[in-house]
Amino acid sequence: MTTPPLRASGNASRRALIAEFVKAKGAARIDELADQFGVSTMTIHRDLDHLHEKGMLRKVRSGAEAPPSEAFERNIDLRRALNLAEKQAVAQTGFTWAADRVDMAAVALDDSTTALHVVPMLLAELPLTVVTNFLPAINELSTDPRVRLNAIGGDFVPEYSSFLGPQATRALRDMHYDVLFMSVPAVSRGMCFHPSSAAAELKRAFMESAELCVLLIDHTKVARRAIHRICDLVVFDAVVVDAGIDPEELQRLEDGGANVVVAEIPSQTTPLAEVGRS
Repeated sequence: MTTPPLRASGNASRRALIAEFVKAKGAARIDELADQFGVSTMTIHRDLDHLHEKGMLRKVRSGAEAPPSEAFERNIDLRRALNLAEKQAVAQTGFTWAADRVDMAAVALDDSTTALHVVPMLLAELPLTVVTNFLPAINELSTDPRVRLNAIGGDFVPEYSSFLGPQATRALRDMHYDVLFMSVPAVSRGMCFHPSSAAAELKRAFMESAELCVLLIDHTKVARRAIHRICDLVVFDAVVVDAGIDPEELQRLEDGGANVVVAEIPSQTTPLAEVGRS
């Protein structure tokens, strides 16, 4: 059975889908992408030029190749564009789960685009204190005078659009908040990982200061590895993942002792894992 062409609402959304399609397959041809997305080969060439310039993929003569996994994780523009439905579902489910268990007067968000989707829900719960090292979250929260914003400073890392380093770690260890919402780029063998040692250390510091720790991951993070181990999944009070997770991987998480909460995602979205399969 041939997968019908994917339709996107504009250049930005189509390019995000192209980047994810190429990442899922490892490589794709120009004509294949044109057929898949229902546009001309010239449009695909322009899209690939843009994505190559942004570092979201590597344009080659015949089409495009996926970038190395670490470079992919470090591209903030791509991270914000991909898996939106899954991230929104995971954030909503995680927020609801935590709100049923703690009085969220003080909340921490790490530098993850999934946790960023919690921000609109927090703005409905004002007044409150928010602790974060993530510049996009700082920008969104700083416009509301009812938010007591504690911006964690340190060494600014453009790849992550966040502040890291010893100064940030020390600041977090002097705090205490009701709940932490965080994410990671890789989950495997009952543990979570990050390609950056500084980011891994800061995430551990975030966790040490939280009354309740909620891990928010979309299914593409599962069965992936990175070089620096953060912690075991059983340390989290809840591991929230979307329903697109492979059933065997879900069973492995549960068998390892993690408290897994599954978030439903809109059924009208075609999972990219299915794209290109015959």
